[in-house]
Amino acid sequence: MVDIICALCGQKQQIKVLYEATLDKRNLTKKTYSARRMPDKVHYRILKCVRCSLVFSSPIFPAEKLSKFYRKSVCSYGDQIPYLIKTYLKIVEQIKKDLPKNPKILEVGCGNGFFLKALIDLGFTKNVFGVEPSSKMVSESNSALKDKIKINVFKSSLFPKNSFNLILCFHTLDHMFDPDEFVRGAYSMLKKNGYAAVVVHDTQGLSVRLFGERSAIFDIEHIYLFNKKTLKKIFARSGFKIIGVSNLVNSYPLNYWVQMSGFPNVVKKFVKYIFDVFMIGKKEISIPAGNIALITKKNV
Repeated sequence: MVDIICALCGQKQQIKVLYEATLDKRNLTKKTYSARRMPDKVHYRILKCVRCSLVFSSPIFPAEKLSKFYRKSVCSYGDQIPYLIKTYLKIVEQIKKDLPKNPKILEVGCGNGFFLKALIDLGFTKNVFGVEPSSKMVSESNSALKDKIKINVFKSSLFPKNSFNLILCFHTLDHMFDPDEFVRGAYSMLKKNGYAAVVVHDTQGLSVRLFGERSAIFDIEHIYLFNKKTLKKIFARSGFKIIGVSNLVNSYPLNYWVQMSGFPNVVKKFVKYIFDVFMIGKKEISIPAGNIALITKKNV
């Protein structure tokens, strides 16, 4: 295990313990590092820097070991893909008018490439690329995408400078060993006036306010957790111009909202039973449940 320090304050950090670790190393499987699995309250020790309010895990597994875990991770969110596409398209639509025709787009942490495929199918662009550490998920991507997705964790050396008009990073920054490497790398890889769109969990969001440690954001996969202030700061200090930061409204069926909540399992089962009786479990509901959307621009 290795100690992690505040990504914003460094050695000037002033930390306090929010939650002690619940991790049992003996119970780790490839599913443990699979995105959007059901909450299991497994996490490292959770710290908060009271100087800047950044929340992070420490100590954690070394970067090399994390990479091995992610290489074996599986897609466990197939049913949610249509809802994710709908949500992410709303973000990209805000930038569309400022992008050239057939923009060159990179998605970091693209999974099986479902959103890149959606961009192609909707005629947004054919010029898409991805980075994804899970070889299993990349193997499940559309045949047209396989050669365009690099199986790797994000590294600033993966692509040349000034390569992309838009870089997407949806629920991936929270997982990174070094978020600064992504921010600096994205800035370098973007063309002049290029954009980055980022979605992360919010440590001041509804989920945390309601459930505290039982919130799904406190999870073994998450290393750094942001709020609007800390998210803007880490991008602005690398030269990005902040275009907008907002509470993201997600849309999912009622059953999914309950499954991902911090309610005890006995409550979840009872609520699901009620939903089944009234046949409303599949009803789609939109809630700003605790995610942040950031749109930022290469300030050149």
